[in-house]
Amino acid sequence: MAFRTVVISNEAELHVRQGQLVAIQDQTVWIPVEDIAVLVLENPRVHVSAAALSLLAEQGVAVAVCDRKHMPSGLLLPHCQHSRQLAVTRRQFSLSLPQKKRLWQRLVRFKIENQAACLDALSLAGSEKMRAYASAVQSGDASGMEAAAARLYFKKLIPDATRRDPKGPGGSLDYGYAILRAAIARSLVGHGFYPAVGLHHNSQLNAFNLADDLLEPFRPFADIVAIGRKVVASTRDGRQALVSTLQMTCLLDDKEHSVLTAIDAAAASLARAQAEMDPSLLALPRVMASSDVPALLLE
Repeated sequence: MAFRTVVISNEAELHVRQGQLVAIQDQTVWIPVEDIAVLVLENPRVHVSAAALSLLAEQGVAVAVCDRKHMPSGLLLPHCQHSRQLAVTRRQFSLSLPQKKRLWQRLVRFKIENQAACLDALSLAGSEKMRAYASAVQSGDASGMEAAAARLYFKKLIPDATRRDPKGPGGSLDYGYAILRAAIARSLVGHGFYPAVGLHHNSQLNAFNLADDLLEPFRPFADIVAIGRKVVASTRDGRQALVSTLQMTCLLDDKEHSVLTAIDAAAASLARAQAEMDPSLLALPRVMASSDVPALLLE
């Protein structure tokens, strides 16, 4: 199973030799492609061969391309590799509105609970009120608990700035979310989903509505890294720290897993939840107080 997140931050040429990805830089590095879950191309002078792109797609690697500000701006995903692609897609398109609302309820509840745990992990106030919001989430979040919780959460998380303040940590949060989103989109495609068709998100301009749905309970993991470490996404060290979010430890069904493993488990469980029309089958992660694991990076 793929477990590595690889970041190419220097000028390099990427080729394939003997079934491995070869990065030619000051030093040549060989990486087994089957080990890679997400490949982030940060440097505009990274050149990738067609053979390398083909092998990465065949092995189910999500390739994120960054803009001049190092923010992920494009995503290459494998195409229709699931053995039951049509069956999964048909179930996804035929999901009833009540079923979508119940799945969204579960996603929002876990998101708010994880936000509360994030506040606890960072020794910030407000977690008790957040958990009260979580317990009050209704089907489809009809009472707007997600928005109410967000207002309290970000007031406690970044009291000296707003979420969109250019001088605040918004850029770091966005970078962390983008890395999580890429990994989630990869897993959804791998399990036969069409990522543009969401449960709650339904923008006609968004090719990843379903990924944005599943992203919600994972956002607090990036928050812990960005705020807890005071990470600045404009620096290479900061971006590497944010990529390490995928290697953090979380709880899934009362067992410890990496966030990357939890993402794949969540995508697989979403397929089961839809097939059996049982939202409780959707397995989602819980934030742990001590979940700081270094990333596996190529510099």
